[in-house]
Amino acid sequence: MDLGGGKYPAYEEEWLLDGSPSSPWRRTISRRDITTGSTGISLTQASLFVYAVPVQVGDVFDFVSFLCKTATATPTHSWVAIYNGMSASAALLAQSADVTGGFAAGVNKLALASVVGNIATQGIPQGPSSGALIPSGPAVWGVALYNSGATGAVVDGMLGGSSTGGGSLSGQVPLAMSGSLAATATAPATLSGLTALVGAGTPYVVLSRT
Repeated sequence: MDLGGGKYPAYEEEWLLDGSPSSPWRRTISRRDITTGSTGISLTQASLFVYAVPVQVGDVFDFVSFLCKTATATPTHSWVAIYNGMSASAALLAQSADVTGGFAAGVNKLALASVVGNIATQGIPQGPSSGALIPSGPAVWGVALYNSGATGAVVDGMLGGSSTGGGSLSGQVPLAMSGSLAATATAPATLSGLTALVGAGTPYVVLSRT
């Protein structure tokens, strides 16, 4: 039997589970995929971890949220950042303030220093002199988590496998990247030097407007 809107649901299930926010949230994994139990995913201190987040045309974000099982121990710098891709050339879009107290146990919701959006761009068509709106396409962005301290934070997420970046076919976007980054309050301009991560799992990270 067909559904009311055809063979596919009229509303995304994750959006319904999120409480139907007016601006849909985007996430690294489904909340129902959290499988780490009491172990969690360790964010090694002084290492930058970046995770893939698919975004749609028109998405606008102000906040990055995630769940910590264990807080950063004796931290110096802790922050999150958004990049416009999952490759070495991906550029920084926005960063949160430096949380010198470290990521806390429980829910962490950090505001970005500036709003980021996958929104339409202005272009000039051939012929008429008036501008034409050229919509941006869907994309895969990267959300970065960083902390330096005696011990990195441990976050909730999904256990990983043994493959590099969680990929099996050529052309697949890596689900995770990482690289060493000495204690700093500032996110790097690009992801140069980072490589696909092997089997460390993917944390549950959410990008939201409010």
